[in-house]
Amino acid sequence: MKKIQVNQEFEVPLEKLLRAREERYKHLDKFPELKNVHIAEESREGNTLKQVRHIAISESLPQVVATLLPSGADTLVETSTFEETSHVHNFRVVPGGDLDHLFVIEGISKYFEKGDSRSARDYDIKVTSKAFLVSGLVESAIADVYAKQLEKDRKSILNFIEVLEKEAEQGGESES
Repeated sequence: MKKIQVNQEFEVPLEKLLRAREERYKHLDKFPELKNVHIAEESREGNTLKQVRHIAISESLPQVVATLLPSGADTLVETSTFEETSHVHNFRVVPGGDLDHLFVIEGISKYFEKGDSRSARDYDIKVTSKAFLVSGLVESAIADVYAKQLEKDRKSILNFIEVLEKEAEQGGESES
């Protein structure tokens, strides 16, 4: 098992971070870095947002890992819940094609106020693999790819925050 922790800070209030986190997927045309993400299902139950997202990772995988993966494993399926009152995101990510024996990514992220109009999110992630003889290699490679994906995710949020701020300045959508 490979564990990773990621801490990311944002120079905006929590409310703006949460808005950007959710709404950027509605504007994928503005964010080519998210072209590999597709929301397959989305529903709300009270204050809980439930999603299933498909994430294409073929371009991100090291060649040595890509050759080990069977067909369908280059798309990840993320099942998640986001509690809107506590700002906690629980997620489970597995390769497509019923291949969760290759690896499973499970984690939790927490979004919180830092004070002085700043906010942050912390991730605690666990990657496990049951791949025969190469589980350690798979876990390390997937953890590395996923950590890089989280940094791309952070950049897309920052970019969308800029879009929201420009719209507010131009009298477009009002900030919530």
